[in-house]
Amino acid sequence: MGAYDVIVIGLGVMGGAAAYHCAKRGARVLGLDANEFGHQFGSSHGATRAIREAHFEAPEYVALVQRSYDLWRELERDSGAPLLSVKGAIYVGPAGHALLEGVLSSAQLHGIVCERLSSRRANQRFPGFAVPDGWEAVFENRGGVLRARECQKAHIDLARTRGADVRFGEAARSWRRDGGAFLVVTDREHYTSSKVILTLGPWACELLADFSLPLSSYRIPVIHFEPKDRARYDAETMSVYFWATPGGVYAGFPHFDGEGVKIQRHDRSEACTPASVRRDIDATDIAEVAEFADKYMPFANGGVKKSLVCLYTKTPDDHFVVDRHPRHPGLVYAAGFSGHGFKFAPVIGESLADLALEGATASPVGFLSASRFAEPGRAIAPKMPNMTVTHEP
Repeated sequence: MGAYDVIVIGLGVMGGAAAYHCAKRGARVLGLDANEFGHQFGSSHGATRAIREAHFEAPEYVALVQRSYDLWRELERDSGAPLLSVKGAIYVGPAGHALLEGVLSSAQLHGIVCERLSSRRANQRFPGFAVPDGWEAVFENRGGVLRARECQKAHIDLARTRGADVRFGEAARSWRRDGGAFLVVTDREHYTSSKVILTLGPWACELLADFSLPLSSYRIPVIHFEPKDRARYDAETMSVYFWATPGGVYAGFPHFDGEGVKIQRHDRSEACTPASVRRDIDATDIAEVAEFADKYMPFANGGVKKSLVCLYTKTPDDHFVVDRHPRHPGLVYAAGFSGHGFKFAPVIGESLADLALEGATASPVGFLSASRFAEPGRAIAPKMPNMTVTHEP
């Protein structure tokens, strides 16, 4: 039986960051994940993720993402790996659309420089777009692309460098209070720790059910096209983009690192679990994204280069949950990243380390507390459950 200061269960991008930040402070850290590093069963895989400063979801995210920018750059320096490419972010939609107004409101509140473009100017500046008359675009300078796999690897590698015991392919089967500590049982061993951090991704929907969190997971098809004209989507001249169309919200990337033009539906898909999700991409999935591309990005679809399925774990308000168990504050968790969480991994990891090791955090994560879901007179997570964990899909 091994004894640790902190055990992190789930080593996607959030868990890896939490393990790193705990180890960086000198804690004895055990990190566990049922699957191998880089698996494609959850929400952290794929080549790229977006980062953007002016958040249409809520202006409260701006301070967090600004801290994340600093931490990503720090991680780059410490790891020696290029992680973040900043070329801007583009938001497109009908004039006055809530997505555009959300970006502009967030930018105004936090003094973020954004440029408002007419449809004509947007099409001139981004020749791979076909922005309809009467629509407009907003461009922010600090948006960019994160190299997702390299980001995860940097956190894990540096956690190990700082002494963390990181174990992939070892499934946590249960955890419970045992006297003054937590007992975590895996398919190989028993471990004890005074603190546990749960970063379970889409498995949180089931495994945190006793916490009364309104979590749901959704299947998101991601399509990479080989463009008809690569120069129109060159990563040096354009960056991540978000389109609010009458058919829904789409998000994507330029032709980055040879990955093709990546596009996905951002706001809707079918509900699922990690066990029930359809992991194959079918013709219907491709047709929906291709219809968007052919209408609004007419030089993007030169055929499918590759495709994959990602899972979004969502809350009803599309905001994250970062909190401590009210009766057992040594149990800390984060979940429900709703398709826009990856960019925040360093600051979420830092905040989880604060909550676990210090009992509080100066990070402005109060608006992400689980208390917002509590019924009047009833606390979230009123008891300490004896969890049984199965991460495999």
